[in-house]
Amino acid sequence: MRFSRVAVIFSVLFTLLLCLSSCVDKDQGRGQLASLKIACLGDSITYGFKLADPVRESYPARLGQQAHGRWHVLNCGVNGATVLKKGDIPITAQDAYQRVIRSRPDVVVVMLGTNDTKNINWRYIGEFVDDYTALVEKLQSLPSKPRVIVCSVPPVFADHPNGITAQHEKKINIMVRKIAAGTGIDFLDIYASVSQESSLFVDGVHPNVRGAEKIASLVFNKISSL
Repeated sequence: MRFSRVAVIFSVLFTLLLCLSSCVDKDQGRGQLASLKIACLGDSITYGFKLADPVRESYPARLGQQAHGRWHVLNCGVNGATVLKKGDIPITAQDAYQRVIRSRPDVVVVMLGTNDTKNINWRYIGEFVDDYTALVEKLQSLPSKPRVIVCSVPPVFADHPNGITAQHEKKINIMVRKIAAGTGIDFLDIYASVSQESSLFVDGVHPNVRGAEKIASLVFNKISSL
């Protein structure tokens, strides 16, 4: 009988120790997440163009909200920005890009390519893969050695006269996927997740509040899985 009691007590103590160990592991995981600095590099889709309050409603802002303050998220979106160095607004020539460089990020989320489809930029599209690859490699070589996540661009639900069309956008996404595979970096397929949800976009290109929330959730889940 005494042996049976000892066995029961030992079993209870062992279970409690396992629970405590699990809690410590989870707390340590939360501590690691709390130290993350995330830079979201992109164009007007990242910036929050067409939203009433980009500071609070853009996808980077929503990402920070979903992380409940555990992550410090920088919105480094520039309206009209291109990957192409010969584009009308090359991202590497913008102050926002320098903010990413200076921020010593742990993670960089890149969502670019929509403006490269414009007629004014499409003539240089043959240089897109090389320019994007150079951008990614530069980000990977930063002193903080960030994880770089390359995102496909969202669908174009309404063709625009300036050249932003569904046809161009599909070609861009083929190249973006090729870049991710060629560099071995993380890839997030935004397009596939929202391709049937035109109601998430204001003008067929820019996300509304619900669209920004959706993109933020996709990015949050991707970062959390790393």
